[in-house]
Amino acid sequence: MTNQQQCQAFFASRKSLVLSTYNQAGLIETSAAPFVTDSEGYLYLFISELAQHTQNILGMLSETTTPPFSVSKHNGLVSCLLISDERETEQMFARERLSLQAIPRLVAKKEANYSIVLSLFEQQFGEVVQMLTSLPDFHLVQLTPESGGYVKGFGQAFRFEGCVCHALTPRRR
Repeated sequence: MTNQQQCQAFFASRKSLVLSTYNQAGLIETSAAPFVTDSEGYLYLFISELAQHTQNILGMLSETTTPPFSVSKHNGLVSCLLISDERETEQMFARERLSLQAIPRLVAKKEANYSIVLSLFEQQFGEVVQMLTSLPDFHLVQLTPESGGYVKGFGQAFRFEGCVCHALTPRRR
């Protein structure tokens, strides 16, 4: 299997990601969220306003947000990490992982792909998604990958731009 195929297989095997966002004080907060992807390479989160990462993303996307919290200050990006399970990892220093920087965007309920993406969530995570869609505090967020990296072991680190796992280039010192 090529490095790209291994990266894609690893990516396809993950159901949740670690998400880092900036709060209004400019501090980084890290949390976790389930996600799905579509055929065009976008990642989607279905997240509650009760979660701090949702508040941070909504604040980042709000036109009324005032400094020091601004999209330009933080490049309008969130950071994501997909990581192998510790139980599946022989060497923690060489743990398989994929990181990416992504641009978030709220998907409105009236958009054509809203129900399609929620169907993907239901296929992946079951009936709980139907219950969550009835709650008014849940938002669908699309993440557009900008760049990232894939580490599959010692001395096996790669970078990519745009689509996850595409056109991997080895990282050099």
